[in-house]
Amino acid sequence: MKNSYLVGGVVAVIVVAAVLYFLSQNKPSTEPNQESQDQTEILKPNATSEENVETIELTVVGGYTGTGTANRTFNGTNFVHLVIAQLDDPSEGKFYEGWLVKKEPTLTFISTGKLKRGDEGDFALLFNSETDYSDYNDVVITEETESLGLDNNPETHILEGSFSN
Repeated sequence: MKNSYLVGGVVAVIVVAAVLYFLSQNKPSTEPNQESQDQTEILKPNATSEENVETIELTVVGGYTGTGTANRTFNGTNFVHLVIAQLDDPSEGKFYEGWLVKKEPTLTFISTGKLKRGDEGDFALLFNSETDYSDYNDVVITEETESLGLDNNPETHILEGSFSN
């Protein structure tokens, strides 16, 4: 049991370090379209890891522009969810919020928090929980009203994706 907590803690530290490293990279690249790390690989486990990291592409909905990736993993102790999105700045008085959605047996959703802009211009969100949200297969990024804060009421959908086929 102690080892599972240790492994979970180590995984969480590695994920946080990877996100911080990714967001802190602000030097221009001279190589064509090469980023400091492939955004879909940020949570990819090393060869000795027993964890299964799932990755999906997020696609734009409505008349918006943008793209993104979402990753998730659960090691038996910690659920880790990471979103990296390439989006325009939100409208004045707005912010971007992430959501995990479970459609069956009834529609259930949880806020995973605000997306923050990194030095490179991408928006990122890292969500950790001791609760296993692996059955929440849909990821939604919304544009929310700043004055309402994190009110648990999803507003305008910007990006969507699903871990299920």
